[in-house]
Amino acid sequence: KTLTPARASLEELLRGLTEEEAADGYSTSLPRGVQVRSLVVRNGVAYADFNEALQNIGGSCRVTAIRAQITETLKQFPTIRDVVISVYGNVDEALQP
Repeated sequence: KTLTPARASLEELLRGLTEEEAADGYSTSLPRGVQVRSLVVRNGVAYADFNEALQNIGGSCRVTAIRAQITETLKQFPTIRDVVISVYGNVDEALQP
């Protein structure tokens, strides 16, 4: 049990695949080393701030996949309608191809 299920879900996503999931053919676009610096939900918007591992990660397809993984993980909660992703507080630096 946790008082912060959205953050716990996000951290589980960032933990990556288990050996069993990988053997079953699942994959992730998230690079290793991504860490949540903060997660604040205000007025239906989740503000998720990460470390530098979300900078300079590759092409637009991968960026789109990572954004979707993070966004959909958080939007499963009824209190979250939208997600803003940042790196060290800078939205412009996050998930750029």
